[in-house]
Amino acid sequence: MTSILPKTFTQKLKSKSFIRDLSMFLNKDGPIWLTIKSLAHDLESHKVDYAIIGGLAVYAHGYERTTTDCDILLSKADYEKFMAKLVNLGLEPKFQGARKKNSTGNGDRTRMGKLRQEFHENSTEPTVSWPYATTWAGVSVDVIMEGEYPGDGLIGPVSFPDPKVCQENIDNMKFISLPKLIDLKLTSYKRVPAGRIKDCCDVVELIKTLKLKLSFSSLLDPSVRNEFEQLVRDLEKDEQKTNINEE
Repeated sequence: MTSILPKTFTQKLKSKSFIRDLSMFLNKDGPIWLTIKSLAHDLESHKVDYAIIGGLAVYAHGYERTTTDCDILLSKADYEKFMAKLVNLGLEPKFQGARKKNSTGNGDRTRMGKLRQEFHENSTEPTVSWPYATTWAGVSVDVIMEGEYPGDGLIGPVSFPDPKVCQENIDNMKFISLPKLIDLKLTSYKRVPAGRIKDCCDVVELIKTLKLKLSFSSLLDPSVRNEFEQLVRDLEKDEQKTNINEE
């Protein structure tokens, strides 16, 4: 990856102080933010459509929590361009011999289909991402392709969309839109409740932070509207109880 970052950041990237790292993250500095800024720049310079998802998208939309990796969404059309232009130019597989499970079960025999069936051979965790790490900072970069399914990776009503149809520009980077982010978070939680409870918590905090109302559900996929509306109602009840207790 042709990094836009000056060499003076090298010492900052090697920080061992939790307080310093936390402060840097909250100031949109430090390894995680420097990685995503550099990656976004390189993706755009190579005309690769993308959308930042995961914890960084949650942060960008208003719930300021930390995360330890970068998650990006790519289209099927751009994935091979990403492989050719960026992998081995600053990105590398997290571990040798890694293979990705084929989570769609569609029997795709194309080159892309074969690529999708490879990766994660050494991992027992269900995943829809391709795991990379930056060679210059060691930050995990998980790449998710359009058409994959959140949560357990099995076919369902909500899939990862083409980034071109769900992008929102925030701080000169392309993030997934808020409705699509909530679609994916709630679907992931529904499919793997015990393993993805953090996704539900993210939605709860976004509702509280952004003061989202029941009407917002009209922007969501029908398969998750009931769950979203129930969360809003539960939060409104909690707020009413708090107000009564304070009076």
